[in-house]
Amino acid sequence: MDFVRGQLVRSKAGRDKTRTLAVLAVDGPMLWLADGNLRKVGDPKRKKAKHVAPTTTVLANELLKSDQSLSDAIAAYDAVCAD
Repeated sequence: MDFVRGQLVRSKAGRDKTRTLAVLAVDGPMLWLADGNLRKVGDPKRKKAKHVAPTTTVLANELLKSDQSLSDAIAAYDAVCAD
């Protein structure tokens, strides 16, 4: 699967297992991920692409600029998907 900037993914492994994160950058088999809460936009988590499950949701670039807007967007996504 090809990942794109702004795509939401669910972590399948590690301490952040089951958390929803946004892709900030793709570097070969590695992804740079943030959620605005535990992982800030300025200090994203580096994770192998095989350790995440992709979603079809892609956030607009404006939402990836600040931690608050990113965390709000992910919370809204999680609230809709939890139902």
